[in-house]
Formats: sequence, structure tokens, C-alpha cells
Amino acid sequence: MNFTQPSLPAAPMPVGAHEMLHRALGIGRRHYRLFAAVFLAVMFVGTGLIMLLPRSYQSVATIVVSRGIMDPLNSQSMSANAQELGDDEIATQAELIQSRDVAAAVLRKLPPAPKPRPGVRTWLCGHHVAFFCPKPSKTPVDPAVAFDQQISALLASVDVEPKLHSRILTITVKDHDAHRAAAIADQFVMNYQNLALAEQRSDLSKTLSWLDERTASLRKRWVEAETAASLFNGSHNLTNTSANAPLINQQIANAAAALGQAQGRYAAAQAKADALKEALGTGNERDFVSLGEQPLLVSVANALMQLSNQRTQLAATYGANHPSVQAIDRQIAQTRSSLERETRAALARINDDVIATRAEVLQTQRNLDTLRAQSAKQSGPQAEYATLAQEAQSAQGVYDSFLERTKELAGRVQLLQPPVAFVSHAAVASAPTFPNRKKLLIGVFVIALVCGVAAIILRDMLSPGFGDLTEISHIAALPVLAQLPDISRERSRSASRYIMDNPFSEAGEAVRSISAQIALSNSIVMNRSRVLAITSAAPSEGRSTLAVWLASIMRAGNQPVLIIDTDHRGKPGDHSPPGFTDVMGNRITAQDAIVTNPLTGIDVIGPGAPKAHPFDSREIARLRATLDELCALYDLIIIDTPPLLSATDGLVFASVADQTIFLCRWSSISRSAVSTCLERLRTYRANLAGIVVNHFSGSAAAIARNDYPQKEVRLIDHLGNI
Repeated sequence: MNFTQPSLPAAPMPVGAHEMLHRALGIGRRHYRLFAAVFLAVMFVGTGLIMLLPRSYQSVATIVVSRGIMDPLNSQSMSANAQELGDDEIATQAELIQSRDVAAAVLRKLPPAPKPRPGVRTWLCGHHVAFFCPKPSKTPVDPAVAFDQQISALLASVDVEPKLHSRILTITVKDHDAHRAAAIADQFVMNYQNLALAEQRSDLSKTLSWLDERTASLRKRWVEAETAASLFNGSHNLTNTSANAPLINQQIANAAAALGQAQGRYAAAQAKADALKEALGTGNERDFVSLGEQPLLVSVANALMQLSNQRTQLAATYGANHPSVQAIDRQIAQTRSSLERETRAALARINDDVIATRAEVLQTQRNLDTLRAQSAKQSGPQAEYATLAQEAQSAQGVYDSFLERTKELAGRVQLLQPPVAFVSHAAVASAPTFPNRKKLLIGVFVIALVCGVAAIILRDMLSPGFGDLTEISHIAALPVLAQLPDISRERSRSASRYIMDNPFSEAGEAVRSISAQIALSNSIVMNRSRVLAITSAAPSEGRSTLAVWLASIMRAGNQPVLIIDTDHRGKPGDHSPPGFTDVMGNRITAQDAIVTNPLTGIDVIGPGAPKAHPFDSREIARLRATLDELCALYDLIIIDTPPLLSATDGLVFASVADQTIFLCRWSSISRSAVSTCLERLRTYRANLAGIVVNHFSGSAAAIARNDYPQKEVRLIDHLGNI
């Protein structure tokens, strides 16, 4: 027996559009009743709600906020606002248009018409069913309160919205009457214009009256102040400049400036004298170099420094008694003598400057003291005159300002314009803006479709098992060998004899298809495999039944078949007949463990006593040897393994078998359990032939019949009978 270890299967290819469409149609056919129920329910509810919605018409008027709405007395604010209006001003105009005063004026011109409330009671009352008509109120209604409620209702239907970065305002009005909606939008603008103009005229008239009175009183005050200042100036013989300032004050300022300049020159001359004295006292030629304002001294000092440096170099080379060094010493002595003479001459000149500037400072100080004494004598009259002159000038300025504003305001009263102007009047709507029944019905239709599809998808996702065969193939990356139908309602005897009693049933054809596909696989042809393992994820998925059915089909073709039942869990351990675990424990031979089932006539090895420990390497070698021994007696050995989620023994049997069939119960086992078990089988390098779906329902079978073409089915059946 050749045990070929298969490689891990490749990941399933991405699902194409055709497969996705086929899967979606399969889900729809399985749950079409749920889809229809959800779709019709959503359509019924949505259509009813749409039909009950009241109609509403919308009209829009467009206006522009005028520039230059400001205080007429503030020219700076006028020019600034005329250039640009801020967002706060636009928003303020929008709120003013939507004020209660404007709404009240609109209602006085367009009183509201009685509006019936939509509903079943209104409809019955309109059809002369008096019982449902509203009864008149017994308590009297205050007209002011009712009018205030009408204003609130009107403002709730009006929306004034400014456009960004512009002076445009849109006034939107909603009403059950299209003509009334357009009229209300226009009336809001016109009434606001009238109210704003009336308020501006009233404010300007009040301001103009006050300005006239104030201007007359200011002129009288200005004339009196000018007269008083002129009389005081003549009586005290004061000398003033053209700007009414005392002349002596200007003289004092000039003398103080001259004194400051003289003191600066004196301080500079004294500093130069001190610097020359310090340089002459130290005798350091570098101090003379720092005197930048004495170029002759600087040049002599530089020459002395150069001679000193040259003498130092020669003395270091030839010695202090060398003739060249002695000659330079003589030059240095002459230069020092010249530097001292020039320094004393410069110091004498600077001392003369110090004496002259000091005398100038003293003379200027005496002149300044004289002017200050004269100013002290005139300070009293000059201060009083300055006060009178300033009062007269202030009175004249205020009078001129008020006179100018009065003239400007008198000309602007008749030129006032409303703060807003029409860009376009409101047009009468030809169709209701709400509800748009066509769009809403389309939306309800789409929502109903989405809800129906979501319901069946949710139902399919919450289903514990698989929904279609394509999903099984993609998750398992294995072919579906066959679909065994659910025979729970058809069988009259045991499931083991169902194939024998009904050889041409749908289940019989499916089992023969499994046998043919296994026989035609490459492994069977090349390796002559004899061992077939049947496993599943959970108990009660039909492994034993499928094993008996396959054995019955093979035995009908005169092929010796052996079934090995290895699922000893859940069976009594003390009274179990000898079986496969006893063979593995070398307590009996394999031939001694074989018994013939009296009902089906198939040779079977029972599970034997329960085994508490897992397989080790010695037992696996014993298992392979036993299978080789049995392959000499039988053409096919079918191993009925334990469920993989309950025990790991099934993985060992699948790994030593030539072919492994994974059995999956339809709509029962979960997707995660199947994926986990298949991953474990691949980890143990089991040679998976494919998947067999058990308990396949009738509706799913109708969908799955188109998975395989009829020509391929007939070809497989024909080759299986050869």
C-alpha cells in the first residue's frame, strides 16, 4: 500500500462575478418568502406615510443689503461701512427682517386662511360625518393671544439666510398655498423697507431739531469768548505770536538750546585736554595713537612705535651695542622729543578752547536767567489770556462741527433709502416642494429592497450551517463529491438497508457518484489505494451510514469490502465485543476481529474497548501494518473515524488512509468548525478527496442541480458502472 503525502492545497481563488451572482440567487431562492414579506411590509408602511404627508409650497425672494446704513453724525463710520459690510451686519439685517413687528405687518395685509389639519378625522368631516368634526370651543379666545400665535406660526414658516461672502439674503417661505407663499415672501421685504424708512426718518428728524438748537447756542458762546479774549489782550499790552503764544517763551526756548550747545562744546574740550595730559604723563605711544582728533600726534606716535619694534628686532639679532641698534636709539630719542613738543603745543591750544567755551557757557546762562525773570512777571496775564483764547477756539471748533453736521443732515433726510432692495421677487411655485412623492416612492422602493436583501443576508449569516455548495467549496478549497438527500421521512427500515432497498433512489445515485469519482482519481489509478477514511467535524453527521452505503455499492459489484469502526467513544466499555482497539493492543488478530453484519452482509471490525491514551509512534506503525495485512484480503477498506472536534484519533486515521472524505451535514455544522477541522487534516497531511454534503434539503437540491452539467454526471455514472 502506497501512502502519498499530499501538499497543502492552495488558497481558494477569488470569487468571480458569475459565482457571486449564482450565490446571491441561491440565497434569494432559499429565503424568498422572507424577502417578499419584508419588502411588502416596508413598501406598505412607506407608501402610507407618504400619502399622509401634507403638501407644502415654497417661494424664495432674493434681496441685497444696501451699503451706507450708519449714524449720520459719524462720517468715519459712514465711509468705513460704505466700503464693506461685516458678517455681523448681514446677520443683523436677516434677524430684523424676521422680527415679530414685520410679521405682524404682513399678517395685517395677508390674514391667514383657515387651514384644515390633515388626518382621518378631517377627511371624515369633509365627507359630512358630523361626529368627527371639531366642536367649537366654549371658552372665549383672546384676540391678542390668537394673533400672537399666528405670528409665531408665520415666523416658523419663514427662513432668512445670508449667503457667504456676499450681501445677498434669501427669504424662503413655506405655505400650503403657492400664491400665498410668494405673496408672504414679497410682503416681508416691503414691510421691512417701510418700517426701516419710517424709523430712520423719525430718528433723523429728532436729531435735526436738536442740532438746530445746539448750533445757535454754540455760536453765541463762541462770539462771547472771542470778545473777552480780545479785550483782555488789549488791556494788558501782551506781546504774542501769530498763534496767540507769548513771545518771551520762544526766546527762553532759544536761549536754553544755545546753553545746551555751549555746555556740550565745553565738555568736549575739557575731555580732550584730560586725554592729552594722561598720554603725556604715561609716555606710552599707544595712548597717543588713540587720540584720533590730533593727526600730527598720531603720526609721530606711530613712527615711534615702528622704531621701537625695529630696535627690538635688531637688538635680538646683533645685540644692544651694535652700531645699527645705537643709531636707532638716537632716532627714538629724537622722535620722543618731537612727540613731547607737539603734545605740549596741542595741549595749549585745547586749554584756550576750554577757556573760551567756559566763558560762552557763563554768558548764555546769564541771558537765560534774565529771560526767565521777565517771563515770571508776565506769567499771570499770559496764562489768563491763553485760557480765554483756548476757550474761544474750542467754541468755534464745536460750532463749525455742529453747523456742518446740521447742513449735511438737512440734505439727507429726503434722500433716505431702505436698508435692503429686491434682487428678484418671489415666484409662484408650480409644484409642491414637499412631499416629492415620486422621489419618496423611489426611495421607499430602494429602502424596501435594501431591507429585504439585508433580512435574507442576515438570516443567511446567522444560519449555523452553510447556505450553498459554492460557499463550502470556497471555504474548504475542495470539490463537493455528492449531496446526500435527507431520507428521514422516506425510510421505512434502517438507514443501513436504504440503498439496498432503493438502489435507484437519489441517495443511491449520489453514493455511486462518490464511488466513481474516487475510482477515477489520479491517486487510485496510479497508487491502487485501498484505504478510505470517512470523517466529520461533529457526531451524528452520518459517517457510519455513508460507510455502509459505499460498502453496499462496492459489494454489489462483487468487490470485497471491510468497514472498520474506530469510534469507541460513547459506547459501553465493560461489555464491548473485541474490536479494533484490541487488534491495536495485540490482544487479538485482525482476522479474529472481523464479523459479518447480518442485516447488510458486510464485514465489519467493531471499535472494541475504549482507549484512553492517544496514538504513539509504535501504535501508528502497528496501524499501518494492520492495514497492509487487510488490504491483501479486501479491495476496499473503509475507516469510520471519530468526529474531529471530539477526538484527535480521526486525524491519525485520515493521515494513514489513501483517501479521506469529509462529511458535512447541511445547515447544521458551523462554518468555523468545518474550517478548523479541514485545517487540522491538512496539518496531518491527509489526502482529502473531497466533501460530501449530507441531509441536503429539497430546496437546496433544486438550486444545486445546476452545479454540475448533465453530461459530466452521465459520464461519471457510465464510468462507474464499467
